[in-house]
Amino acid sequence: MRMTIGVFVLVAATAFASDTSNKDSYVFRDGGITWMIGRGMSADALQRIQSQYGDAFLWARRNGQIFVTRERFVLDAASIIVARRDSGEERQARFAEITDAAMHRATKRRGSYVLTSSINRALISGGMTIENVVNLRNKYNEQFLWVRTADGTWLIEDPDYLERATAFFAAEIAIGPEQRAVAQEERKLDQEEERLDKMRDAGKDVDMRELNRRQKEVGRREKELDERQEALERIAEDKLWALIDDAIRRGVARPVR
Repeated sequence: MRMTIGVFVLVAATAFASDTSNKDSYVFRDGGITWMIGRGMSADALQRIQSQYGDAFLWARRNGQIFVTRERFVLDAASIIVARRDSGEERQARFAEITDAAMHRATKRRGSYVLTSSINRALISGGMTIENVVNLRNKYNEQFLWVRTADGTWLIEDPDYLERATAFFAAEIAIGPEQRAVAQEERKLDQEEERLDKMRDAGKDVDMRELNRRQKEVGRREKELDERQEALERIAEDKLWALIDDAIRRGVARPVR
């Protein structure tokens, strides 16, 4: 499993002072390929973002805020967008839509947490980065639940609590392969649409009805999976925060600096 399920970072818009602007800009990177959508930025700023966030992320300057996510299903949605033959304005509007949805989910969370369950697995949310996880792992044991709320910072290392916390996300994690398969299927259909469009442009008679039917069906399945994933995420995090509250109340969670 990949290192993170989701990373949400909200920082001041002055993080890249040389590129401040009220106009939206997006940087999408996946598989070593980078797409820049919207206003754009200098080559130096782009290089700093890539070096800071790695090989897979969506970075956005949206309505004056900087937002970064490594949430896989958001990156899959971004991959679909860049594969389409939309205009620049249409592409930017689609990136704004998926960014707004991700930001909305991030602001609904009650705080930040890092849940590690093995050497190669971490669940991250609410303003945490890979660097935060590395620092925490160097400071604490390999398996822990670190939590930051408005009331303080807490550490849970009790094996029973960690096992229960990890189990909350099992259903959400389980649908990941299905989401990626649907995204891949949609990319293939977009490629087929491009091939048929070239044939039609060349004057050949092309029937698009079957392709359109398949695209509609895949779109329906993708929407259902996204809605299911969001519902499972809400359920998992509600349970997690209830568990955290219980751990703090019982003294299982110890305050840390």
